[in-house]
Amino acid sequence: MGSTGQVHTTRRAVGLSGVEVYGHVGYFPEERKMGRLFRVDAYLEYSVSEVGDSPPVDYREVASLIREAFSREGILIEHIAQQLADAILERWGAVDRVQIRVYKIHPPIGILAESAYAYVEMARK
Repeated sequence: MGSTGQVHTTRRAVGLSGVEVYGHVGYFPEERKMGRLFRVDAYLEYSVSEVGDSPPVDYREVASLIREAFSREGILIEHIAQQLADAILERWGAVDRVQIRVYKIHPPIGILAESAYAYVEMARK
């Protein structure tokens, strides 16, 4: 049994879970003024052809994109999630698919809730 000369493609994924960042994001002006804690999950898929291939993504750079997204005032966590997905696909051409979940910790909804979240999934065509 020898090598057939076939090239295989392997799907891989990397991600960050529970990245905490403080931001001034919210629908109401008082939310944006006060700021609050957010958590972000980022999941990135890519393909490789060799077993030893390194991931094309640097976690520190993903964390930097998350920090940057919350460095300015925003209205909706949906917008933040979309901006992050766009930025990741633009930054890393090898990433085929990205999922972003942004959690607003203890949202002001009149009842105790751990978080509210927005989810965005994008894939290259």
